Amino acid sequence: MPIPELEKSIIKGVIQKDKVIVDGVEIDGTWNAFLVERTQTGYDPSVWDEIANTLEGYTISACWQCGTCTSGCTMREYDPKYGPRKFIDLARKGDKQSLIELQNSIWRCVSCQKCTHRCPKGVLVEEVVHAIHNYLLKHGLVKKDPGAIFDELFLETVMNNGGRISELSLGAASAKAGFVSLGIKDLIMMSGAMLRSGLFKELMKPSKVKNWDRIKKVLEEAMKEEVRAE
Repeated sequence: MPIPELEKSIIKGVIQKDKVIVDGVEIDGTWNAFLVERTQTGYDPSVWDEIANTLEGYTISACWQCGTCTSGCTMREYDPKYGPRKFIDLARKGDKQSLIELQNSIWRCVSCQKCTHRCPKGVLVEEVVHAIHNYLLKHGLVKKDPGAIFDELFLETVMNNGGRISELSLGAASAKAGFVSLGIKDLIMMSGAMLRSGLFKELMKPSKVKNWDRIKKVLEEAMKEEVRAE
């Protein structure tokens, strides 16, 4: 059928022929315009299967793409490319290339849980987005981002300090990784505050969590295993 004039500027991939004959009848005007067939390839259904088979990503199948998560997302104000609905859609399609192109955005979730609480289908959106990100990291499709690096530093600090966080150790590790920069003045002010608080010893060597040796073994075993949903 004819293409409305208002729609011509937004329709891409149109073939316009000067003369078209159908069943012996010459067709002219906008009736002789045809849309080019467009087929998207490169989708990998195993992406969805693997993500849906993890503890974090098992609710991905319940998403019906309403966009409620993205409309209320905190991060959208700072990064317009960040969109939980979009990430889930691409993961379910298995469009790895598009996810790779969004690697500088997908890790930025601040875990505010607004998306999860608002989802009308009960999708654990925040967890699913993390599952998608973890899939990309696991398969070496994206570079390790600042968020993943900091998570590793945080976990390492806790494991090395008897189950407690050491602000001093974490701060030093973060500075070494390039996350923060401290000048001489900053160090003097921090040292003075720690000495006045009487917590310098605790900051230098935090007391261990009760029964930490037993707990540590359990955590180490848990981290070795890949937890899957039933």
